[in-house]
Amino acid sequence: MTQRDRLVLDCNVLFQAIISPGGPAGRLFALAVTGEIEIFTSAYLLDELHELTADQRIRSKYKLTPEVLDEFFIKLAAHSTFVTGVPSVFIYQRDPDDAHYVDLALAAQARLIVSRDKDLLDLRDLATTEGQKFSRQFPDLSILTPPEALTLLGR
Repeated sequence: MTQRDRLVLDCNVLFQAIISPGGPAGRLFALAVTGEIEIFTSAYLLDELHELTADQRIRSKYKLTPEVLDEFFIKLAAHSTFVTGVPSVFIYQRDPDDAHYVDLALAAQARLIVSRDKDLLDLRDLATTEGQKFSRQFPDLSILTPPEALTLLGR
């Protein structure tokens, strides 16, 4: 048996999985549910996702019922690994909140962060000083969009 790929799906990717289960983010989450990949969560990530999904404007816009959200959070708890005590390793002055996703990936020994966040995705731009520094500091860590992650995983 081969080792499963280890991923961190950021808050917005998990939210996309809720609102569009058949989309790329939803398909990644489904791979976690079937055990084909391993995803990691933290208190920070879950707090961010709970805050987003608690917003009544968001619930109304996407027609999110308490039942849909409860079902998703139950699946997320059952099919992800919760990481406690995530150390602060990465400093990202451009968007300090995004540093947690890098820290979580490092703590979980994940090789992929899946995001649609421009600030995170810009870290892979080797034409920038930030991208070059990130690549040198974390050569085994990749940041991909959901479609890119599915392609890399052969899905």
